Amino acid sequence: MPIANFSRTRFRSAASRLAPDFCTRLTAIARRTGCALALIAAALFSQVAAASSPPAVVSISPTTGPAAGGTTVVIAGGSFNTATAVHFGATSATSFTIDSNEQITAVAPAGTGTVDVTVTNPSGTSSTSPVDQYTYVASAPTVTSISPTTGPTSGGTTVIITGTGLTAATAVTFGATPATSFTVNSSTQITATSPAGTGTVDITVTTAAGTSATSAADRFTFAAATATQTALTSSQNPSSFGQSVTFTANVTASAGTPTGTVTFSDNGSPIRTVMLAAGTASFSSSTLKIGSHTITASYAGSGAFNASTSPALAQSVNVPADSVKLRALQIDITKLVAQNSGQAISGAIDNAISEGFSEGGSFMTPGGAGMRFNFAADPSDGAAQADTGNRGAYASDRSSGPRGGGNSRIDNAFAAIDRQLPTKAAPKTQTTINRDPRDWLFWIDVRGSGIDRWSSPTSPGVGTTGSSVYGNQLNALMGLTYRAMPNLLVGAVAGYETFNYTAQDINGKLTGDGWTAGSYLGWMITPTLRYDAAVTFSQIGYNGVAGTAQGSFNGDRWMFATGLTGNYKMSNLLIEPSARLYTLWEHENAYVDTLGTLQTARDFVTGRASGGVKLSYPLATTDAAVVSPYLGVYGDYYFSRDDAAALAVNGIPVNPTLVLEGWSARVTGGLNARLAGGMMLGLGAEYGGLGGTARIWTFSARARVPFN
Repeated sequence: MPIANFSRTRFRSAASRLAPDFCTRLTAIARRTGCALALIAAALFSQVAAASSPPAVVSISPTTGPAAGGTTVVIAGGSFNTATAVHFGATSATSFTIDSNEQITAVAPAGTGTVDVTVTNPSGTSSTSPVDQYTYVASAPTVTSISPTTGPTSGGTTVIITGTGLTAATAVTFGATPATSFTVNSSTQITATSPAGTGTVDITVTTAAGTSATSAADRFTFAAATATQTALTSSQNPSSFGQSVTFTANVTASAGTPTGTVTFSDNGSPIRTVMLAAGTASFSSSTLKIGSHTITASYAGSGAFNASTSPALAQSVNVPADSVKLRALQIDITKLVAQNSGQAISGAIDNAISEGFSEGGSFMTPGGAGMRFNFAADPSDGAAQADTGNRGAYASDRSSGPRGGGNSRIDNAFAAIDRQLPTKAAPKTQTTINRDPRDWLFWIDVRGSGIDRWSSPTSPGVGTTGSSVYGNQLNALMGLTYRAMPNLLVGAVAGYETFNYTAQDINGKLTGDGWTAGSYLGWMITPTLRYDAAVTFSQIGYNGVAGTAQGSFNGDRWMFATGLTGNYKMSNLLIEPSARLYTLWEHENAYVDTLGTLQTARDFVTGRASGGVKLSYPLATTDAAVVSPYLGVYGDYYFSRDDAAALAVNGIPVNPTLVLEGWSARVTGGLNARLAGGMMLGLGAEYGGLGGTARIWTFSARARVPFN
């Protein structure tokens, strides 16, 4: 049929029924044969197919590309004029351009494995076949930079290699020589150690996908290294625990500025690695422990610079100043607490033994710093005293019977005083009293002591020859005495103490309390000479504060007391000479204060030896009142020994108190008044430390009200 008679409509209808690839094949035939008729037919078929058929892909080029994508792929086929998408597997092409109805140029996205390349237009998507398959292959690694770029010919330089595709590296070479070792840090970084070598070489990285290409960015030069010197300094030496200290290392060379890292070590153990900046590396620490530290700085070397290590720096870390003050508070104030307890306990036991041999004693007796209550002083049942208002005369006739008649039961407690007064004829209404000896004696003794600023500092600040110390202490004791024989008695004692002292110059305060238990004995060697001894144990809890430092610790204390006491009478004057000794041993446990300082365990010994005489003289002022003044003078020697080390802050000794030490003297005095009806009032005082550095006042007062 002639071409002219070929109806255009009929041709389009026929072309629409042909497969899209027929147009492509017809076009190819027409181009090879040059047949005009075939070219016209192909063009017509192409126009018709483009308007109404899905696209077809007959080839792609290239068929492979890196997994990272970015490859330009030329797609041949048909029905591309109206293409709306190009896919590599399920992933859209990064971009595409329609060159003609038969060609598209696309950029491959990232991917893996083998995928089909498809083209989509409004009529559909191209079918898949082996001719459209694209395969992703792993990319060869790249090296974009190295640091450092030079190193000694002997090797050993740590080189940081930066690039891409480095994850599965199997080899790193410096020229033709493998690296001594290498570590893959990430897909973009490798740390390698250079081998020995000479000249300038390329550093390459090999993976399964290939070996990195060489460039100026990967070149490493082996060169003779320059010697370096490393110097180390400390910002504070010695320092205090918890104080921030900065260590600085300076690395120098005869030419150039070294780069790389410096490692700081403490007693050989690395504590920090720091990069050099302009030849300097530094770091700060506030966690160094108390004691001596050997600090060094080691430069690792880099490129053209050899490694070097600084001379050792001896860094001393001292105890914080407030921890030193807390220790000073502990050392001195605990001795003061022990001394006051020793005086109170030994004094109470001395009085208990004296009362035990006096067959009852007085109901109330003032001590050096307190009041004693003797519950055995009341007469036994059926024993009473007749009193018409005048002082009675007492006899020891045990055959006398009980007395009657509404008299004070307490008056018998003062029989000893009455016996010492000048006698006169008793009124006809007065009778003698029958006093029975007592085998058991229960007593309570309460003593308070107070100290107010022993001395003043000689200069401001820490470290003085004396300091301002004040506070108070209470010792409460009770005991039971048993008179086993006329000249021998034994007893048990228990007690409680509490205290609160302040050392103003060091902003310190020590508080606490504790308990005591022990036993004692008394022996009348002769009617006028008595020996006594006592042993007690105390457990004390301390709480100390000095500035910002706080700590709690316990103390175990033993006390031994002994003495000889005489009792002589010259006319109406009573003379009581005595020689006494008490010694205390205390152990205090170790503890860590709130500033983290270990306060070590401690032991000390302290005590007092004393000798003196007490005089008393009863006076009968009227028949209704008796006054008995007394006066005592004693010489004391205080001693102590401590295993604690001397303390100082910034070279200045810390001594918060003047501890009782050496020779001194005491004076005691008082007045007892017995009024009509048996009422008694007593006042006493003691002034200690005469001739010494410590001045201690103590006061006491007593009152007695008789009852039936």
